[in-house]
Amino acid sequence: MQTMQITTVGTGATTGAASAAITIPNDSSGNPARSVLVSVQGSTYVQPGITGLAATTGSMIVNPGYPVLLNVVGLDVVAHLQLTAAQRIVVTPVET
Repeated sequence: MQTMQITTVGTGATTGAASAAITIPNDSSGNPARSVLVSVQGSTYVQPGITGLAATTGSMIVNPGYPVLLNVVGLDVVAHLQLTAAQRIVVTPVET
């Protein structure tokens, strides 16, 4: 099991039938987060990238109960798309 330091509140949204994006939140120092933890209420397509990116059915699937830790250096959004129904997604900065 990996230990993570989380000191900043994440940013949440509800997925939909069209791709949307969450701006990657800053870390506790006010700097762009280098890593984020992405957790979901229900299975969701997720794609980290830069503004204008859309998640598609070819994007990574994140499942409930199995959050993913992503390196987001140089990126500014996490795009998301519902798999079968609207779900909650939360992107939380992880301190290094």
